[in-house]
Amino acid sequence: MDHNGRQSAGGQGLVHEQRPPLALVDQLVEASARAHGHLCPGQVIGVRMAILGLSRLGYTCPLGWPEIKNVVGIVEIERCLADAVATATGLRFGRGSLKLINLGLLAVTFLDLPSGRAVRVVSRDQARDLAAQYAPGTPSPQAAQVAAYRVMPDAELFDLQWVRVNLPPSEMPGARPPKVPCQGCGVLVRSGQVHRQDGQNLCAVCAGQAYFSTLDQPARNP
Repeated sequence: MDHNGRQSAGGQGLVHEQRPPLALVDQLVEASARAHGHLCPGQVIGVRMAILGLSRLGYTCPLGWPEIKNVVGIVEIERCLADAVATATGLRFGRGSLKLINLGLLAVTFLDLPSGRAVRVVSRDQARDLAAQYAPGTPSPQAAQVAAYRVMPDAELFDLQWVRVNLPPSEMPGARPPKVPCQGCGVLVRSGQVHRQDGQNLCAVCAGQAYFSTLDQPARNP
């Protein structure tokens, strides 16, 4: 266990197998590559994270019906890993069962709704340095990582933490918070994202929380 309370994936009580079946890894990695458009090390990591995290909660990848309604995934970075987790698990941003909280970390948390148990899987930076040992003779460091991450033991790839996830009710899958009209611009605010400011219900834009700034005229093409 490290100073942050994490336990390696090989720690006592957290692992039933050192690594998942290679056939399952290959199947999910190939599906992820098709969905994402190309294959990269981050996708293999995402697939392995999904298999390991769900297995600790008693589920298999991909999630079947109705088990898929019991799980929420929270990815901590966008790009390749997020697509791989979505493909491997069947969880989706559009259904509210997959969330992005972008911390810039190669990590994902899986929450089992019926029990409230949650496990966080974190990629170990040391795995990159070990890749050549598991895939000797590969033509490039990236190719070595793609090959090695398929077969590395869980303990070499990941640290695990049992965690408590505090999602507001509006963030739960299937939640339908009331639509609230913004008192600044009149737009309906959905998904519980209204901002209460100076006694008014405002959308993020009127509350000054937008991700963009407005222009007086459209930007010209370069």
